[in-house]
Amino acid sequence: MSKFLNFPNAIPKLLGEVVYLRELSEEDIPAWFERASDHESADLAGDSIPESAEMGFSWLQRHREQFRRQTGIRWAIVPQGLAASVGTIGLTITSTEERIAEIGFVIGRAYWGKGLGTAAAQLVTHYAFHTLGLAEIQAEVLQRNLASRRVLEKLGFQLERDLPGDSQAEMGSEDCYLYVLPKPPPR
Repeated sequence: MSKFLNFPNAIPKLLGEVVYLRELSEEDIPAWFERASDHESADLAGDSIPESAEMGFSWLQRHREQFRRQTGIRWAIVPQGLAASVGTIGLTITSTEERIAEIGFVIGRAYWGKGLGTAAAQLVTHYAFHTLGLAEIQAEVLQRNLASRRVLEKLGFQLERDLPGDSQAEMGSEDCYLYVLPKPPPR
């Protein structure tokens, strides 16, 4: 097993039967703003509500910079048969030496419960282990976010521990769970 990540030079397109994942672009900002300004969706993701759609340009630039620094990859989630994205999914590298990343995903309310998050996460975890070279993927999720917890559990993530709320933390002062998925052994 390699000790190094095989970080790509360009964001790869990941194709599945239900969704395909592609590089984020300016055309994704309206869908981002709609999702990010939905109070329940933003609350479940632990995100603050943006003041305007123009903040989407900063959001996009932040993800592009993260990719340029090789600290993360974020994709637009596009259901097969549609042209517009309905959410995003990404990996943030938390330890290059230990080859660990954190996965995060958000889906617009109109597409909740349709299996899109699960399909996208399957594509990303497969890519993460078999192409990128990760040894482990982690996920922090609000304890009350049952849908995201179900997605993680369907993919084989195991509940590692409780993460008590901290007003300085990204997810705010609410209690979270840490889920972990180690790279599966070769068959």
